[in-house]
Parts: sequence; structure tokens; C-alpha cells
Amino acid sequence: QKPLIPVHHIRGHIAANYLAYPELEPPFVCLVASGGHSHIIEVADYDRCVLLGRTRDDAAGEAYDKVARVLELPYPGGPELEKLAQTGDPHAIRFHSAFNEGEGFDMSFSGLKTAVLNYLNSERQAGREVKREDVAASFQAAAIDVLVEKTMMAAEEKKVSTVTAGGGVAANTYLRQSLKSACPFPDSDCPDTGLPE
Repeated sequence: QKPLIPVHHIRGHIAANYLAYPELEPPFVCLVASGGHSHIIEVADYDRCVLLGRTRDDAAGEAYDKVARVLELPYPGGPELEKLAQTGDPHAIRFHSAFNEGEGFDMSFSGLKTAVLNYLNSERQAGREVKREDVAASFQAAAIDVLVEKTMMAAEEKKVSTVTAGGGVAANTYLRQSLKSACPFPDSDCPDTGLPE
């Protein structure tokens, strides 16, 4: 005899920020990044959310897992890829997707995943050694640059002073550091691990 209360999955990720920061109030922009979603949401009020941008294909976390698989990392690949990337050079290889260089807040991660696959195939066919840690670091930098750049563009356009993040990919240390660095006041009292997981 218990009531069934429907909770929107994306709203749940956004609401996790209120648990971590009870003083948080709208309006703000929230990046929701997980294995199934990559959304940029304007939280105009507690009960009013506006979708500003989303992935057109793979979610960021899904792309992480697929790249991890071709690098022969165990599942779930996202945390393993992040760990491997910490020993690599994020500038070693330039992975990009032309779609992400366009205007607007929509994103594409399928193109980045394909760029990694093409790079690995060409290197192996040429008989060259592949530095997996450099591939991981370069892919991670490319994917997170897209997430951060589009999120900060949205915050600027909506003229909000607060950016939050939610979803499994929000646990990524490189994403946290990159978001903090992109904020106008990166040396504020915001804790390094301030984004809810």
C-alpha cells in the first residue's frame, strides 16, 4: 500500500546537487553526463528545467566504455580509462569531431570514438607501437573539452553564475578539474571534490 512516485531520471541527477549543496538555488546550468545521457540543462526553477543541449549520438560515458573496450580495459571502462589516462600525454594525439566545433550546445561523441578507432587501426597496420596511455589521455581530453566548453557556453548565454554536474561521468577527476578551471573564479572556496557523484 505504498505510493508509487515517478521521478524523472535526468531530474534525479540534477537533484543530487541539492543533496551535496543544500544552499544551492536556481537558476543554474547543470551538465548531466553518464553512460546513457549527455545533457546540458538550464535549471530555471526547482520545478522548471529546459534542455539546452544533448548528445546527437553516443553519450560521453558510452564513448568512454567503447574506447576502453578497444584498449582492452575491463568493464566498466570509464574509471579504468581515466586511471590509464593519468599516465599518458593528453596532447599526444589530436582527436576531434567537426560537429563539436559548430555553434549551439549539442554534442557528438561517436565521431571522437571513431577517430580513436581509425587511429588505432592505422597505427597497427603500419606496425607502429601504440601507447595506450596516450590514446586514453588524448581521448579523455577531447571528450571532456567538449563537455566543459559547451556547458560554459550555455552558462554564459543564460547569464547564470552557477554550474553543476551530475551523473556517473561527473565522478571523473579530470572533468571536475576542468570544470573548476573553466569557472571565472577557479581559486574560490569550491572544494576540489565538490561535484556530487
